[in-house]
Parts: sequence; structure tokens; C-alpha cells
Amino acid sequence: MSRNPAEIMVSTGDIKQDYYIIDPVYFHLSNRGVFSSQFSKLKEQYNRAITEWGESGQSTATTSSGLGEVMLALSGEWGASGHSDFDQAFYISVEELKKRASLLDADAIIFMRQDIDLDTTRFQYFYLQIYGTAVSFNPEWVRPEPPTKQEAQAPVYDEDGYDEDDE
Repeated sequence: MSRNPAEIMVSTGDIKQDYYIIDPVYFHLSNRGVFSSQFSKLKEQYNRAITEWGESGQSTATTSSGLGEVMLALSGEWGASGHSDFDQAFYISVEELKKRASLLDADAIIFMRQDIDLDTTRFQYFYLQIYGTAVSFNPEWVRPEPPTKQEAQAPVYDEDGYDEDDE
């Protein structure tokens, strides 16, 4: 049984709570080549959540209209929702990492790290990798059987943490 990804805590360091290591979790995203269509689909899927995230002050996006924003828009690095592709990619990647940890029934991801490689020769291309350690707080935790292909594909949660089939 998988945990709701919205319930999974993410930390870039250690936490002051006993935990049991489950497994590493990993996700990557790019706006170049075959991965660009995945990024476009995920941006569309997370559009509402990204907008709310930006409105809460978590994004580096600004609402002023200066020359820098015009240059970002022309280069394609600035998204239609007013957030840079980097901000959107980071948000999406953390949420997707939490989905992977939920398949392991994790309570948290600790020591999360990211690596972003930039190709700025003509267009702002990037390749983002994000990873961490999935952990459980349950002292009776035992390694679950690997999910079947059917289990790994469902349920799919939307950006609010609800099953997409729920109304």
C-alpha cells in the first residue's frame, strides 16, 4: 500500500527523529530532446499547484515587467505562468520524487540533493537530477515486496494529493 505523496516530508539534511532507511529515490527532468515532452506534460499537470506555490512566495518569479523578464521570455526560459523553467522543474521534480517514495510507503525523504546541468549555447536547456533517501518512521517497518506493474501505475495523485479519479 502506498502513502499519499502529499504526506511525505522532504529534507535536504538529516532529521531529528528515528527512522529506518528504505531505499534511494531518484527522478530526472529535462527540457531538451526526448525528455522535453515529459517536461511539457508535467508542467501542464502541475500548472495550478505551481501557480499557488509561486503565490506563496516559494518561487523566484517576480511580477514586475522589466527587460530581464522580456529576455527570459524570448529565450524560452520563462514559463507562461510567470515562473522560470528552473523553478517549475524543481517543484515538479520534488513532487515526482515524493510519488516514487510513496510507492515504497515512505514517511520522508532525507538528504535530498539536486544537480542541474545547463547548456546555454543557444537556448536555455537544462537537465535536472534529484535524489534522496526514502525512510520510514515505523519501527515495525519491513521491506515490502516490489510493486507489480499495475500497482506502480496506480493510484496517480494530482498536485493536491488526491487520486485523479476522485471528484
